Amino acid sequence: MNNIILFIITLFCWSPTWYLIKFQLGYVDPLVSVFYRFLIASFIIFIFLIIKKEKLQFSINQHFWFLFFGICLYSVNYVFFYLSNTYLISAFPAIVFSTVVIMNIVGETFYFKKKPSTKTIIGASIGMLGILIIFNDEIFNFSFSEGTHIGLFLALIGTFSASTGNMVHQRNLNNNFPPIQTIAYAMFYGSIVTLIITKFRGTELLFETSFSYISSLLYLSIFGSIFAFVSYLKLLEKVGPGRAGYVGVVMPVLALIISTIFENLEWQYNLIMGLPILIIGAVLVINQNMKKTK
Repeated sequence: MNNIILFIITLFCWSPTWYLIKFQLGYVDPLVSVFYRFLIASFIIFIFLIIKKEKLQFSINQHFWFLFFGICLYSVNYVFFYLSNTYLISAFPAIVFSTVVIMNIVGETFYFKKKPSTKTIIGASIGMLGILIIFNDEIFNFSFSEGTHIGLFLALIGTFSASTGNMVHQRNLNNNFPPIQTIAYAMFYGSIVTLIITKFRGTELLFETSFSYISSLLYLSIFGSIFAFVSYLKLLEKVGPGRAGYVGVVMPVLALIISTIFENLEWQYNLIMGLPILIIGAVLVINQNMKKTK
């Protein structure tokens, strides 16, 4: 039951974020919004840890892994997804993110020597077929002049970065890193790295005072970052990256519903055919991984 609760919290905190990111785009540069988001989230967690009088001093080696984790999951990952949202409607980056379950399985094999079975490989292949169907126009009519292709590649890079962050977190858990402190430091370091990137790009550090920007920023910082990541990474700790990645499979369905309501998304044949295939493939991967871990 605890795993189900963690799954539901993660799913319902994360799913609206793909749409709410749209309110972060415009006057403020997307990278600056990423910086604000995780700086606010890290400060809130640090205040909680100080009140609880939890340990906050760690070795240089541990801080290196906090930094690496933060760069992958709270900087590069979101930088690319925010940029992807400037080219795609909110549901499509969420669909691309569903491939994280496959990347996590491959990552577990490469980093932790957990070899996938034949059923896992079949499930991953089916999932890739679903992605191929959904984005068949963009893939087979490739052109750098089309913004959709740019958005697709940005989302794939962001997904790979997120999967790498999952592997780093699993490594940190294996070495008995405290989860909440790890998240706090990683979010802080990730926000600073993003700030450095914005300075290299010559981006001005602006802030928008509109209700839509501030309210979406607060949701993304508190629910989309703190609640979602604490729940997701706790789930990852309990069931492993492969099974935890199942959140990324169900999430596009809710994201598509949100896009249908608020962005007038029209369900074309490729989306109607490809999404069920993607979900079937990912479920096969998860079910197989579940059997191996019992």
